[in-house]
Amino acid sequence: MAGLLTIVFALGGAAVLVRTSGDPIPKPPAPTTAPPTVPPADPAAPTTAPPAAPPLQVVLDRFLAAQTVPFSVVAAGRPGSARAAHLADRQVLSASLYKLFVAAELLRQVQDGVLSRESVAGDGSGRTVGACIRDMIVVSDNRCGAWGLRHVGYGRLDPGLVRQGFSGTSLASPQRTTAADVARYLELVRDGTLLGAGREAATGELYGLLRAQQVNDRLSLGLPPGTPVAHKTGDRLHWAHDAGIITTPGGELLLVILTGPWPAPCCDADHPGHAEARAFGAIADLAREMYPAISFGG
Repeated sequence: MAGLLTIVFALGGAAVLVRTSGDPIPKPPAPTTAPPTVPPADPAAPTTAPPAAPPLQVVLDRFLAAQTVPFSVVAAGRPGSARAAHLADRQVLSASLYKLFVAAELLRQVQDGVLSRESVAGDGSGRTVGACIRDMIVVSDNRCGAWGLRHVGYGRLDPGLVRQGFSGTSLASPQRTTAADVARYLELVRDGTLLGAGREAATGELYGLLRAQQVNDRLSLGLPPGTPVAHKTGDRLHWAHDAGIITTPGGELLLVILTGPWPAPCCDADHPGHAEARAFGAIADLAREMYPAISFGG
């Protein structure tokens, strides 16, 4: 081997090998290690989490920015969660939402034995008190509503409403309310406490009537088919409302939407036209926007 000089000598009894070649001393091969085992990906598992739905107030503000008619709104998810609101204390003409407060007083009187469910209501059709209470809520019957309003004494009920926390509501003509008051009403009905201790059955009956609602031309049109809604509508010249508790996969959504004034000839659900389609459609659109915020993000 040319150019290679190897010297072996003893040092302290041990042999030492010295290599004087210009060639590098070969290094021992590096130890080999197996790469870490990576489990195969599950093709069924999602690669990314679905985006969270925006908060209720963000959804509401974005919707209202595009509206030309004032909206009074209260929206809330599960009890204790954040609420969204806009013009919640604005007092508006209540239209048929006054029937909520009338029906509650009539049921209280029935529960207390002051009024008989089987007596004739006095609406001119021969219906009983019980039938009229049902019809003024479930089909928003105006004759039953007018009789009930007379029976409770119109504005004579107002001081009692204030004591219950409904400071923006009046049954004196023309009847008025606020989104905040209607939201409070719905929450108390849902919780079974609206009519007070000992009248839970009457409050439960009222909630059942709201769940049996047959006027479904506003909130319901913005929701997935078959979505349960306990609600009440209201409409009169220039005003369109709907308010209820919506059941979603993510929990309940309380949604009160009072709108107006709209340009005439809106609004009359008994004679719907282009004006009603616009107003009622706007309410449905807001419900459609709010629903995912509770269903998928809350």
